[in-house]
Amino acid sequence: MKWPGTCVRPDEPLANHTSFRIGGPADWFAEPSTLDDLVAILREADEQGIPVSVVGGGTNTLAADRGVQGLVLHLGAGFRTIREVSRADEERVRVVCGAALPTQRLVSLAAKYGWGELEHLAGLPGQIGGAVTMNAQEIGQFVQGLRVVDFDGSVKDLSRKELNFRYRYAALEPGIITEAILEFPKVLAAEAYARIRQAFAYRNTTQELRLPSAGCAFKNPTGSSAGKLLDQAGLKGARIGDAQISLRHANFIVNVGQAKCDDVLALMEYAQSRVRRQFGVELEPEVRLIGERLAWTPWT
Repeated sequence: MKWPGTCVRPDEPLANHTSFRIGGPADWFAEPSTLDDLVAILREADEQGIPVSVVGGGTNTLAADRGVQGLVLHLGAGFRTIREVSRADEERVRVVCGAALPTQRLVSLAAKYGWGELEHLAGLPGQIGGAVTMNAQEIGQFVQGLRVVDFDGSVKDLSRKELNFRYRYAALEPGIITEAILEFPKVLAAEAYARIRQAFAYRNTTQELRLPSAGCAFKNPTGSSAGKLLDQAGLKGARIGDAQISLRHANFIVNVGQAKCDDVLALMEYAQSRVRRQFGVELEPEVRLIGERLAWTPWT
């Protein structure tokens, strides 16, 4: 198979591209750094009938042990840009971010220049594109527009009125976000810095940041906390293989050694079954699986 450009390589281990440090090889792995390269690769995959998966910062992704068939896309350095497009005399600041911009780069600039209300994103791993796709920490409230490339290679720009954000959800057609327009209130830089520093301190004392994980394993059910339910079910420290429910935060599953994808999935299903039996609540996974798992027997 001959791909356009030079940014596609075969048999790339996905463990190198996920925060869990788990995952077998992708048949093909592409890291385009320009919109033209991305469009050309997607058009070729579409013409050849090759399935496409997307890995951003890899912080909410679990890749299958057997790997992923088809093409896995990861936006390269050309999509890590940020530029301000608002005027100095305006009350709000507007920036255009490449989708591969690390979320914490945005937060650090907010602390430096006085961009308000971004303390909610302090410590959030991953990249802007993934955060928007999941509406992580309600980042959707800041989104004014998106540029998205469909899997057939067509490019479209979406305005805010075309977007629908809900808890941990953005109503987007399948495709790849390449650019986001974000808008924030202006505040004193010292105020932004203080709020962000406080948020970092809280996250560092309450969440599991020392071991590889994918962040929160489950979404919070309506009116409750997934972490609280898991804790009350006595699941802290529960372990299958080298996958373990964190002793610090029960909604984090961590890789304490050489955990496999199937270890994590089995532990998630075990946790779901315990919470279901004890509280009658069905926990919905927040972690996204790419690829196919091996055969398993569900917990009842």
